[in-house]
This record gives sequence, C-alpha cells and structure tokens, in this order.
Amino acid sequence: MTKATTSAGSPSTGASPATGMRGRKRERTRRAISDAAFRLFAEQGFEAATLTRIAAEADVAPATVFTHFASKEDIFFSRREEFREGLPESVAPARTGAELMAGLREFYAHGIELVLDPDRLETGRIFARVLRGSPALMSGYLPMGRERQRLLTEALTARAPRASRAELELFAALAVAAGERAYDVLHTALVADEPVERVRAAATEALDLGFSRLAHAYEGSHVLDADAEPS
Repeated sequence: MTKATTSAGSPSTGASPATGMRGRKRERTRRAISDAAFRLFAEQGFEAATLTRIAAEADVAPATVFTHFASKEDIFFSRREEFREGLPESVAPARTGAELMAGLREFYAHGIELVLDPDRLETGRIFARVLRGSPALMSGYLPMGRERQRLLTEALTARAPRASRAELELFAALAVAAGERAYDVLHTALVADEPVERVRAAATEALDLGFSRLAHAYEGSHVLDADAEPS
C-alpha cells in the first residue's frame, strides 16, 4: 500500500499542523476556563461562582464554557483523569506481591507530586479548601476512589488471570484505602496552609505507613504473585 504524502512529497505523519494548532488552542482555552473558575471558587465560594461569571472571568462566551465542560462540578474535577492515568501500567510489570505494592505506592506518590507541582500548588490548595467545605463536592469526590479500585481490580485480573478473584478484589480495596488515606492527609495539610515540604512529608508518611502495613499483612504469601493459582 502506498503511503499518503504531503504536498511536499514527504510521507504524511497523520495529524496536520492545523489539527495540532487546534488542539493546543483548545487546551489553552480549557486551562483558562479552569484557572478562572478556581480563582472565583477561592474568592466567592463554589456555589456563588456561576458559569456565567466563570465565562466572564476567562474572557470567553458562556457557550464556550459548555463546549469544554458540562457543569461547574466538571470544571472542579477536571484533573480526575490525571489521578488514574497510569494505574494499570503501574502494576502490569510486577511479578511478585512486593513489586506490585512498590508500583502502587509509586503511583500514589506520583499523584501527590501532581498536586504539589509549583505551577498547580495554589490550585491544589483551593481544591482542598473548597472540597472540604462542600458536602456535595465530597459526594462527587468519593466515587473517584471507587473508580481507582475498579481499575486496579481489572489490572490485577489481567496481570494474574489464574489468581483468586476474591483475593485480588480484597487487595485492591486495601491498597486503594491506603492510597486514599494519603490523599486525605494531603488535603488536610493543604487546607491548613502548611509549607509545601511539610505537606509532602505528611502525605508521604501516611502513604508509607499504609503500604508498610499492607506489606506486613501479605508477608510470606504468594497470592499476589503474577503466576498465582486460586487457593
């Protein structure tokens, strides 16, 4: 089959420069809307920050906001994909239970660093304060942990298809509980306006405690090995 060529005669790479420019413009607009929304969430509170006000703050038409986000809640949780991306890949290479736990601990440690990135730290502080102050948002946040648990269970099953499903589901629940506890400590420290190094230390200590207890619980067991058989 002959490869498609550009007007210059060279092989086509698929996406045109115009497509790439549209994608970058879309991402800039999405980021501007999100940044404007979080400024208003910090100044006025989540309930008072209407989509119309967010559009004005971002200097876009209200219709543009709806092009990128379905609701205020969608804007507030717009980074949720970042905090589950890479979860299956974090466990797939692990052959033993110890390697599995190390990969999962690293996945949650990376999530902590996403929040503490200097370019996003202030947004992270606003997120934590607004989240803790809104029962409705907390109700929307909790299913994200359950989604991570579901993804982890699926990844564990793909990694060790002959292992006991009940054992894998139990481990996924325990591992996610340890990770979510670290996120909870992270949010608490952010709400308290602790310096970033103290926030990191508190969240990492909680993460290490959870995964060390998990490692102790599975010490000497082979139920999490990639070649594990049903017990």
